[in-house]
Amino acid sequence: MPNIEIIAIPSHKIIEETDDIVDILMESMQSKSTFFQENDVLVIASKVVSVAEGRVMSFNTVSPTPLAIKLAEQMHTAAEFTQIVLDECENNYIGVVPGALTTINKYGLLANAGADQSNVKANKTVVLPVNSKKSAKNLHKKIYEMTQKKVGIIIADSRTMPMRLGTVGTALATYGFKSVIDERGKSDLFGRPMHITSRAIADQLATAAEIVMGETDERTPFVIIRNYPLIPISEEDEKDINDLIPADLCMFLGPLMPCIKEKIEGEKQND
Repeated sequence: MPNIEIIAIPSHKIIEETDDIVDILMESMQSKSTFFQENDVLVIASKVVSVAEGRVMSFNTVSPTPLAIKLAEQMHTAAEFTQIVLDECENNYIGVVPGALTTINKYGLLANAGADQSNVKANKTVVLPVNSKKSAKNLHKKIYEMTQKKVGIIIADSRTMPMRLGTVGTALATYGFKSVIDERGKSDLFGRPMHITSRAIADQLATAAEIVMGETDERTPFVIIRNYPLIPISEEDEKDINDLIPADLCMFLGPLMPCIKEKIEGEKQND
């Protein structure tokens, strides 16, 4: 495998609602004299996608329910923020730790349903895109129209892992390349066949990009990954990465699902 390059592209401006992300990306790349090559992978922070798509929620538009008020006291957060989280996960939550509600929604198991108050004005929060797969497809199409280069797209978010300190990158959506490589049936060094292993390529690339994206004031929402041996796929083979494994087959969540469902139903009845 050739040496993989990770190229940070700082944005030339703070991205705001209604901004055209690709136009800003192109201007930012031009200022670095950087241009797309065929089969580059563009990793883009989900937050700028959300902002450009108008997914910024104001607290003054939210009326907290009694459940949100109760959970907010346990979370030590504003009740309006907690209500936004509950709306984003349709009240599908597991429990509370200080600062976070552990939730399940279409993007999986994550803190606060992906709602994030960092790098946004007071009394507002950014929530995840409505349809990240569609957003990734649109980005792929527009970049090709402007550059005539086929570029793999990853819309990435940061996420904590169970019982691990700190965040890693995760892919909310991909487009234009094979995002998971199935290793089942292949043999290890000693000839033993692999039974359950698949490589989460998109998540691995998202984590690599997170190293240079940062989490605070870096203002680097774009990262180009170059020389990764990308496997192109047709539009017919595109799949939503969030639908590849149901919760009841997840080795972490599966055994807990009966307890989770019982807890959720009990909470609903009590409220």
